[in-house]
Amino acid sequence: MSEAWKNLDLEGEGLQSANLKLVQKMKKRKQAYILLAFFPSGLHRDYLENPLGGWLYRIATVACIATLATDHHWAAWTILGLMSAAALYDIRWVEDTVAAINKALRIQAYKAKSGAPAPKNFRGRYTDEGLDDYLEVKAQERGGHIPPGTDPALNSRSRAPSFAEQEAMLKAIAKAKSDQSPR
Repeated sequence: MSEAWKNLDLEGEGLQSANLKLVQKMKKRKQAYILLAFFPSGLHRDYLENPLGGWLYRIATVACIATLATDHHWAAWTILGLMSAAALYDIRWVEDTVAAINKALRIQAYKAKSGAPAPKNFRGRYTDEGLDDYLEVKAQERGGHIPPGTDPALNSRSRAPSFAEQEAMLKAIAKAKSDQSPR
């Protein structure tokens, strides 16, 4: 699917505008993992809104270079090993952090108040004003349903006749027709 819709903005305050703003703010996993490949710089932490973590990576990188320059190779390898372990941890941390940041951005975007006020007398999805009139109209709209006891074909019965009763009615109708026929 084309990504051209991300560049369109109809200058409204509706859902389309909220989605456009959201897409621009959301963090991308691919970008975070590309920056993680350069973990000594700590840019992946900065991208995911954790500047303290980014600075810790930078300080550890400077410390590693400083210990190498002073011929303390065991200290440099220790620092490099700790940084690598932290980078391995950050592989999972990136997933969780991107999901958490994007969720917070979605909540913020969709719960933000729009500039348009609610209509006059708006109190939610419905009001109780005129409810009796509405119920009266709906009570008359039955769509073919006949309440028990009101169908003249059933002689004001409260239930439909059983199969045996239907057979008896048919016999009575047939007998009445045969009695009325001329002989």
